[in-house]
Amino acid sequence: MEGDFAEKLRSGDRDAFMTAFSEVSGELYRVAYIYVRNSEDARDAVQETAYRCFRGIGKLKSPEYFRTWAVKTAINCSLDILRKNSRTVSLDEKTDMPTEAPSPENAAVASALLERLMQALNEREKSAVVLRHICGLSLEETAKELKIPLGTAKTLLYRAMNKLRKECSE
Repeated sequence: MEGDFAEKLRSGDRDAFMTAFSEVSGELYRVAYIYVRNSEDARDAVQETAYRCFRGIGKLKSPEYFRTWAVKTAINCSLDILRKNSRTVSLDEKTDMPTEAPSPENAAVASALLERLMQALNEREKSAVVLRHICGLSLEETAKELKIPLGTAKTLLYRAMNKLRKECSE
């Protein structure tokens, strides 16, 4: 990020925040959807992420890590929604697929497969896979974001990938 823009972002400038957040909002929605598995809750998670990020923008040490910080916040918001929803009884068990952008049939099949695969993972494994493979963080960055040692992150990702391979072969 450019110096002036980064400084505006850190100081809480609303326009700078909106510009930075709009660049990552699609990715945040996809990450949230992986966790909550329905479009309404995913949109709620993104909205809560925007609120928490705007409120805590002063805590961001390096503006160039805004994307990573926002993704981690989206994961936490999604987990909060899951915890809240686990205390309520759902009358309709179907999982609705996002309808924002009509997609070809093969994209729908891939989306359903991704959803089934991600359900096989626990929250820690899911977070590690999302950060490493969807957000493109390095192993070191993934470990840092999860606040775990590098070796633990490697083991977590190894086990998660083995689970995913096993699910794919079934």
